[in-house]
Amino acid sequence: MDYHPDTLGGVQTAVASLCRGLEHAGHRVTLVVAPMPGAQDGARQDRAQREIVELYPFGGIAVNGFAMVVPTARNAALIDAVFAARGPVDLVHTHTTYGVAIAGMKAARRHRLPLVHTAQSRDDAFIEHTSPAPYAAALALRALHGRFVPHNHHMPHRAESRAARHAWWTVAGQAQAADRVIAPTRHFADALLAHGLTKPLRVVSNGVDDALLDGPRATAPPTRQANDPLRLVWCGRLSPEKRLLEAIDAVRRVERCTLDIYGAGGLRADAAAAIAEYGLADRITLHGSITQAEWIAAASAADALLFTSCGFDTQGMVLLEAVAVGLPIVYCDPDLAESVPQGGGRRAADPSAAAIAEILAELASDPVALARMREALSGRDESVRQSHQIGGVLAVYRDAVATSAAPPQQVMPRTLAEVPTAPGPLPLVGHSLRALRDAPVFVTSLSELGPIVRIYFGSKTGYLLTTPDLVREIGLGDAEFNRDDLREAIEDVAGGSVNVLRGEEHKLRRRMIAPALRQSRLAEYTASAAEIAAVWSAGLPAGVRVNLMDEAHGLILDTVSSTLFTADFSDEARRAIRDNVPWLLSQVILRTALPPQLRRLRVVANLRWRRKARHLRGVIGGVIAEYRRRDEDFNDVVSALIRHTDAETGAKLSDEHIIDEAILMLAGGVGSMASLAGWLWHEVMLRPAIAERLYAELDAVVGSGPVRPGHLPALPYLKQVVAETLRFWGPWISAGNAHGDVTVGGLTIPNGTAVMFSPYMIQHDRRYFPAPETFDPDRWSPERAGEIDKKASLSFGVGRRRCLGDHFATLEIALASAALLARWRPTPDPGYVVRASNRDFVLSPSALPVTLHPR
Repeated sequence: MDYHPDTLGGVQTAVASLCRGLEHAGHRVTLVVAPMPGAQDGARQDRAQREIVELYPFGGIAVNGFAMVVPTARNAALIDAVFAARGPVDLVHTHTTYGVAIAGMKAARRHRLPLVHTAQSRDDAFIEHTSPAPYAAALALRALHGRFVPHNHHMPHRAESRAARHAWWTVAGQAQAADRVIAPTRHFADALLAHGLTKPLRVVSNGVDDALLDGPRATAPPTRQANDPLRLVWCGRLSPEKRLLEAIDAVRRVERCTLDIYGAGGLRADAAAAIAEYGLADRITLHGSITQAEWIAAASAADALLFTSCGFDTQGMVLLEAVAVGLPIVYCDPDLAESVPQGGGRRAADPSAAAIAEILAELASDPVALARMREALSGRDESVRQSHQIGGVLAVYRDAVATSAAPPQQVMPRTLAEVPTAPGPLPLVGHSLRALRDAPVFVTSLSELGPIVRIYFGSKTGYLLTTPDLVREIGLGDAEFNRDDLREAIEDVAGGSVNVLRGEEHKLRRRMIAPALRQSRLAEYTASAAEIAAVWSAGLPAGVRVNLMDEAHGLILDTVSSTLFTADFSDEARRAIRDNVPWLLSQVILRTALPPQLRRLRVVANLRWRRKARHLRGVIGGVIAEYRRRDEDFNDVVSALIRHTDAETGAKLSDEHIIDEAILMLAGGVGSMASLAGWLWHEVMLRPAIAERLYAELDAVVGSGPVRPGHLPALPYLKQVVAETLRFWGPWISAGNAHGDVTVGGLTIPNGTAVMFSPYMIQHDRRYFPAPETFDPDRWSPERAGEIDKKASLSFGVGRRRCLGDHFATLEIALASAALLARWRPTPDPGYVVRASNRDFVLSPSALPVTLHPR
């Protein structure tokens, strides 16, 4: 919700009661809220330990006393971290309309969770009562809200102000974005439907916390005598829409009448001035904020509740609390009759102070009428208890979860015209910016659109395959693909490497590379990798802040470059690799995604790209020339590539070809292996139960000695953690251009069109992996192997384009992780939120700041 739980308001009270009701029923609840205005991050972290998570405010801005929150990437990362730490999460329930609720909606979609929304507030009335320029405010809020939430439902025309209509676009739009909607009252549900809501809607009343009603409180007030003053109470936020000044004016008109006002807000000074102006200090008291328990006691000792809000409250928690303690109600909004039991209240003829005063005068002179109202309320407390309403809320939850669990019915399009287009393309760049800005959200939003989805990257059209069957049909079939876009983007660095070749040239290159990755050589590479990892781990500093992503990049660079070149004259090449490869790699995804005409505008970056590429290729070329001069086998990759002759054609790799393949291996190692190792460490640090199992296994197998390749077969749980990391953080995109017409699923895709798939998307699809957003290494255990659809594991590709280095990659990630975690217990920086950045086709942790503690 967009309020802090320590602030005053009906929504806050209703949500707090719901949370306690759900917890009492055996469920776990995490409340995500706006912070208190001016709150510090330290306070946020303290409250997070109590399962209340405060999002980051927007520039310290407060609206009507409430901190403003915007659904930023920083807040999304915080929510994702909470989901990871407290998961698995079953459902998201939003209760307001703006920043926090939007962030909750986006999190539900990002994690493919069912979304329930309770529409609680008449934002139209709030804006018209509190804004000096209601139309401008409502229009601006609609425009801002529409940037995050679709406003594409039909809004029937109604007789209401322009400001109200714009405000209803946001209220109804937020509800329409949910899977299931709850309204606390029938009249508000009807208003939502009248403003275009079409999603399943159920009326479930808010409830009063049972603990409040079961706790000690004042005894029932004594019977009021004819000459006693009428003791009234008023409770709420001191804000214009609550109409406190009208309440004071009404009490002014009735002499035998007192009023105790409970609450805080911006109208306090005006209320105090009115009390002083009318000389009412002896009859009207401003008490300020009190606790709920104190309010229940005060209500129990009063004669009647004065509830002057009109056209704003959808239900009014104060009304429910009055019913719970048997307190008669005086109100003026006809819609609220739904919440006031028959005979338990009196409604004024109109909202004016004079009409309200008329009712007060009648009750002041007729104690019997008050007694009859109390009698009508007798025994009604059970109906307003939260425990009475929780079943209805849980029924909505179960319905939402069951509907979400059902796989969507998808039909293969028969023609290209029937293929749905991903929403949100922009002129010139298409979907490129969406993909670059938030790749996981973008790709995971597409699978529900259909088996094939159209995407635009600049002026180029692509078709994304969203099912593993279609991906395997392409990967294992005879269709030819080229990667001309990627080749053009990286031509200065590795434009002739195997990943951009096609046809017979691609087949030949794969055959010529394969000997360098044979099992006999792989054992030597693994031994070298284990030794490097052990030395690296032993050299890490204890007790100081370390960025493990920097360490991962350095370790993987050293490991892969040492695997490429073991000769002692390769030191200059390894230095050049460290200096140039990380930056070049960071540019590949950007250069590939941007259309060539936009790429050419990046003049400075292009010059730097070419300069670094020339330097790197020159240094590696010099090393290869020295290898050829010495004509020795150094038991490394370059030696294998130089000395291999293709048995079928007699072809040998040229120096330029070897440079291309060496840089490709470096790029794959630095980008993919370092990122995946970082994600593994991050996920383990987030989950103490997984960490302790892993530590125990490493202690039993590795002990205090350095990790060796021979340890890996005895580390089955580590293998499961590696497998789950590969699933959870698989590449977000893989693409190729059709070389000739390609038929997939019976649909013909024309020559030159990009055909893509997303391992990340498929491996986060509940159709293929149960609870896909839960990081669960045990899904790979022998006992649960049947849960996994093996054809949906696509992190290393499929068919002819499958990564040749997949086995070494998994071994290196396991060795690096064993070396780190056998020696150290990393503690993450609690103030840093890890984000996924698009440095490569495998998403990379933005940073992993930790403190290392010896184990």
